[in-house]
Amino acid sequence: MTNLNWKAQLRKIELNSNNNAVECEDDFLTFDDIIHAKKDVMEKGLKLTISEVNELFKENRWEDALALIYPVDEKFPEIVKSGNDTEIRAKAAFALGQLMRFDEAISELTICVEREPENFLYNSSLAYTAYNSLYAANNREIFLRGKPRQERIELAHKYFGKAQELRPDGITNYYREGMLYKQIEGKTRKSVYLFETAVKNWKVLDEENKKARSQERKNYVKSLYQLASCLVNLDLPNRALKFLNECISEDEESNYICPLFKYFALGKVYYRLGKFEKARDALNFALSCNTKQFPDYVYELLARVLLAMDEPQNALETINKIPERKRRPYCRWTESDILCALRDFDGARKILLRATERDNRSRHKTLVRLAKIEYINGNFEKSGEYAREAGKFFHEKWGGILGDALFWEAVSAYRLGDYTRAKKLTTDLRDFNPRYPKLQQLLQKLEQSESPLEKEVL
Repeated sequence: MTNLNWKAQLRKIELNSNNNAVECEDDFLTFDDIIHAKKDVMEKGLKLTISEVNELFKENRWEDALALIYPVDEKFPEIVKSGNDTEIRAKAAFALGQLMRFDEAISELTICVEREPENFLYNSSLAYTAYNSLYAANNREIFLRGKPRQERIELAHKYFGKAQELRPDGITNYYREGMLYKQIEGKTRKSVYLFETAVKNWKVLDEENKKARSQERKNYVKSLYQLASCLVNLDLPNRALKFLNECISEDEESNYICPLFKYFALGKVYYRLGKFEKARDALNFALSCNTKQFPDYVYELLARVLLAMDEPQNALETINKIPERKRRPYCRWTESDILCALRDFDGARKILLRATERDNRSRHKTLVRLAKIEYINGNFEKSGEYAREAGKFFHEKWGGILGDALFWEAVSAYRLGDYTRAKKLTTDLRDFNPRYPKLQQLLQKLEQSESPLEKEVL
């Protein structure tokens, strides 16, 4: 190049620089993109950071990982400017979720999903983070109630649905949404389809795909267990038994689910089926399993089974294995039933009255039991009082009508000869639940008790 040509080229560069000559900078190419040295260093640095973060994740060093990458806008301003920060935001969200900083995690994942709405991983991660926060709230690890809780539930459902749409042959997202309905919302019936889908999706996989997706097998086994649990709670014990036996068989070596839980569930199913000997054997096996927690619920169900087998003394010995301080209200109910079977009504009364002092959730059930004990002993006035108190508590606590309370108050009024009150209560019960057990029998007795004059007026 001649001296003249060199000077001309330099002059051209200076003119371009002065004029800021970038003619077509857009979302696809910026001026910085064509400076490859800078871009290459930035991209390699990001890859190295992500690799380091992944290593820290393997060691559960969430705080150390976050220190490297969060806040993303502050740690990687150039990457953020270039728009290549989506992956690192997802990494930050994962670490934030592990540290129960769910709001921040959700904010990061929302950015990821908005940028890549068809990305399965981001949709699934956002759903899981919302779901995990709800579990943390249930366990009182974070505060989440009222409208924010409902919004979080809706967020989880939205992104579980999207993840399922993107991978309809999956297992994990169906299992997790099933747990959201069952454990968080208490909507057992709605969870059945999701657990069934998770089970079906695994079963149709060939052996090669099962091997490739082995990390999802755990949630297949757990879906079998949860499906059985739902079905027995929906009074479908025969169907529940089928899936529970599959679960026990599939989980024989892996033990994803504690044997104590599986055999307790088996005992519960057999109890519902009226196969008391099998229920007893399953529960005794459950008690033989090593566990750090005292299984009071297993002893309680075993006591109920023994009572159903007309072994009240053995049932009493079993329930007494639960320390006094660990006897929750449902244990007290079984204990009182056993004492009633032994004709120790005074003992049963004491047990139930003690339970009412500590129970601020299911006290109505205890009061109904007391009403029945008083009724069977001919104390109709006291029976009616307990029934009335049960109805009042239920209405104040849960805002509804308690059919059991109406019935036992009505029957007590009938036996006291207060037919006017009995008829009113019975009418209220008929309006609330016309199929309530023995309601028609009580209506007939009340009709027979009417005098000819009353019938004429009616």
